[in-house]
Amino acid sequence: MSLFFFSLMAKTPSFILLGAIGIALCIVSPSWAEIRAITATGEYRMGDNDTRTDAKRLALQDAKRLALEKAGTYLESITEVKNFQLGRDEIRAYTAGIVEVTEQKTRSTMEGETTVVRVDVTCRIDSDVVTRQIDALRKNERAKTELLVARQEADRLRQENEALHQRLATAKSKTEIEAIAQKRREVLTAQDVNSLLDQAWAALFGSAEDSLAGSSSAAGRVRARSLIEQALALDASNPRVHNRMGVLLHEEGNLDGAIAEHRTALRLKPDYADAYNNLGLALEKKGDLDGAIAESHTALRLQPDFAGFHYNLGVTLTRKGNWDGAITEFRTALRLKPDDAAAHYNLGASLGVKGDFDGAITEFRTALRLKPDYAEAHSNLGAGLAAKGDLDGAIAEFRIALRLKPDYAMAHYGLAVVLKDQGRRTEATREFREYLRLAPDTPANRDSIEQVKAILRELE
Repeated sequence: MSLFFFSLMAKTPSFILLGAIGIALCIVSPSWAEIRAITATGEYRMGDNDTRTDAKRLALQDAKRLALEKAGTYLESITEVKNFQLGRDEIRAYTAGIVEVTEQKTRSTMEGETTVVRVDVTCRIDSDVVTRQIDALRKNERAKTELLVARQEADRLRQENEALHQRLATAKSKTEIEAIAQKRREVLTAQDVNSLLDQAWAALFGSAEDSLAGSSSAAGRVRARSLIEQALALDASNPRVHNRMGVLLHEEGNLDGAIAEHRTALRLKPDYADAYNNLGLALEKKGDLDGAIAESHTALRLQPDFAGFHYNLGVTLTRKGNWDGAITEFRTALRLKPDDAAAHYNLGASLGVKGDFDGAITEFRTALRLKPDYAEAHSNLGAGLAAKGDLDGAIAEFRIALRLKPDYAMAHYGLAVVLKDQGRRTEATREFREYLRLAPDTPANRDSIEQVKAILRELE
């Protein structure tokens, strides 16, 4: 095996590192789908200090809560969702983002001397679509964490509302009544905002197509923008709204706008770990690696046991060429989340660049055990095997990578080099030509492209 191959592989995208949001696979859906309509009725019994407008909002919140609980129970019963082995809290969190509840009817009745406001709502669940969305969300650590946090926030807001209701029932003075009623309206608005942000997050990262691509789709971004703008109109002082808008702008390619929104979120909530992390991601994309590393460290000081923050810092450190630091961060991420295929892959890539091919091979094999269709891991496993002199094993891995991802330029390149070293000139020439056809003509690839052209002149 020529040394040229390894020096070039170390300098080119062979050891490509995944972005901050890992690639997620989607299950093959069944050929049938059930559409289930779920209805619920919420109610609120008015006291002397309640207004009819507030009573309707409270009844609507109760109806939505009941509908989502019923939807979550139904989703727990679906075989495909059972196979995901999710906890009840996880299913409830995903349900809140995926299932849209619509108001159908409001009515008031007198029961004795008490006015009772009731609101009927409904939601429709397509089992096929929802199963794919849950699968995509559960494999996206960022989406999963945010939805679980939102679930906890929803519970906190509901408890706060119940406490305010009890205080309002016993309040005596007009000033006290007005203050408690206003606070309750603010909590109701926060509940509405929380729901909109859940739906926006699921719209961005909850489709099978998005998961495979590793980012959001155009349709998902349009839907998310509408929802986030509604949330912003309800409460422009909510830091979570600005953080979500920053993520959306990042997905849209507006990095300056994203940075501004994350900074606004941090001005409103200086201890907001996720906003520091997201600010770091935007700065990294802008090329400000030192700034990105600083924000990542701040996020980790606030939340040291979150695997995703360590992973993101590891990725940024690779861009700085700090491979030892990256290896430390990837190992920490894996200690916290051992089944993260992307972290195993990136740890393997970092070890490979450092020349630890045995370690790299072990990590790539682990990534493939967790995610068998991981084309990049097959390709880099091929590079590691080639480095150890197992050329037949390397060829097999490169071919698997190309079966999974036919336009993967570096897999064509790696296969070409091994074939050339085996004296299979015709096959090698074909693979080198495929590499030239597929490799983007960027400054990062320019040296590789010129070297391949020189090799082809030799072969021909």
